[in-house]
Amino acid sequence: MSTQTSPTAGLLLIGDELLSGKIRDENGHHLAKVLRRLGIAFVEMAMVGDDAEAIGEALLRLGRRADLVFTSGGVGPTHDDITMASIAAATGRPLVQHPQMAASLRKHYGEDLSDAALSMADVPEGTTLRGSKGWPVLRLDLDRDADPVRSRLYILPGVPSLFRAKLEHLEVAPGELPRGEGWHLALLHTTLDESKLAPHLDALLAKHGEGLDIGSYPRWSRAEDGSVAYHVRITFEAPSDRAALADAARDELAATLGPDSLCDAENPI
Repeated sequence: MSTQTSPTAGLLLIGDELLSGKIRDENGHHLAKVLRRLGIAFVEMAMVGDDAEAIGEALLRLGRRADLVFTSGGVGPTHDDITMASIAAATGRPLVQHPQMAASLRKHYGEDLSDAALSMADVPEGTTLRGSKGWPVLRLDLDRDADPVRSRLYILPGVPSLFRAKLEHLEVAPGELPRGEGWHLALLHTTLDESKLAPHLDALLAKHGEGLDIGSYPRWSRAEDGSVAYHVRITFEAPSDRAALADAARDELAATLGPDSLCDAENPI
């Protein structure tokens, strides 16, 4: 694992259907919320099609950046489900049949078990199972000297309901996912235009330096009379042990802008 204060994570979304717009990704947003709750820094989310070379290149890049790498999609029995083979090729491991997964498939399908269905038991050598109801979570620890990267890899399904279920299992499993110190969030809402707000935010960042993240997000709301009101949601984030920094920056900006430029998030009009 990384020596950074916060563990890091990346996500590889796999599927032609995502790039073509046939399917809208939900898993990236859900994972981002879970990682934030755990204090894990989400450093990159990549999306590739059903192409072995593209999957391998993206996987290795994420593995060099992050302690944890999650993949989503491409683990079924159809012709375009090539995630397992792509991971095996990228990491230099053979694809082998996992006996426990093969036994589960034989029990589930019985006499109807096809070669295509049984192929779902083929995993990169070294893959371990994290038990849960139904299909297990697949984990591959890339920590041998021969591996091109040194990350922990979780291979998850692409179907959002299954992805969430497997992620929930990982989150509650003792000692499975690391915990970081987390972040403190302070909020401020203003009616000031972003172009006029920008110099104030730049000044705060210059003053407080590293350790403070500031974001501004314009929003519009409609009143009962049909009129539209504009306001900006400003976020101040800092590591939990520096929560006072985020609060101080928010209070400083509030004092600078003055009460006439501030508004209530619930009723900005």
